[in-house]
Amino acid sequence: MLNISICEDEKIQADELEKMIKEKLNSINIDYSIQKFSSGEELLSDYKDTDIIFLDIKMSKLSGMDTARKIREIDKNVEIIFTTALQEYVFEAYEVRAFRYLLKPIDNDLLFNYLELCIKELNSRSKKICLKNKSDMIVLNTDDILYVEVIRKEITIYTESEKYSIKMSLKSLEDMLNGKNFFKCHNSYLVNLDKISHIDQHFATIKDFKIPISRPKYKEFKIALASHLGDFLC
Repeated sequence: MLNISICEDEKIQADELEKMIKEKLNSINIDYSIQKFSSGEELLSDYKDTDIIFLDIKMSKLSGMDTARKIREIDKNVEIIFTTALQEYVFEAYEVRAFRYLLKPIDNDLLFNYLELCIKELNSRSKKICLKNKSDMIVLNTDDILYVEVIRKEITIYTESEKYSIKMSLKSLEDMLNGKNFFKCHNSYLVNLDKISHIDQHFATIKDFKIPISRPKYKEFKIALASHLGDFLC
């Protein structure tokens, strides 16, 4: 779920921005939630886990720039996209690590481009990954993935509750999961190191599943698991 906040004191502009965002996210079939706030004070008083904030700079009460400074005190990771009719605040935007700066009237194509870039940036440093499957977009938390299997160029991702089949190379998915506690124990399998309950020379056990370990990978796998867990458990 992508959580988005719009902070804009002009209702017509807030509604139009919401419509544009929905159009883009609906086109890629991504789950999302959008909340609208009419002032910086309102946003701060009801601040929750947020991925992207579209923040107007010129507001009647607390300015967008001052709102962003206060947000950075409590959330270092949220992506902030400023919206304004004025160019004079561009350099101040760097101070609060704004992701982008959108000039009003907002260009639809530019907004779409920024949304795509922002989602990619969030994926690169979060535990969530977005996977395209034909016309659909699947958003997964990597903590929920048990293991991944590839058979004849079709990837199957097994999670705690269900499985997903997508068309992509195992190498591409491996790159997306790099640094997220996954190990390629076999040419056809990636496993979540956090989910392993036992390994021997032939198999890794996750829940009721036994995932094969190739002979050349066993020693490296054993070291990787021990390093990840902080002790030699196997």
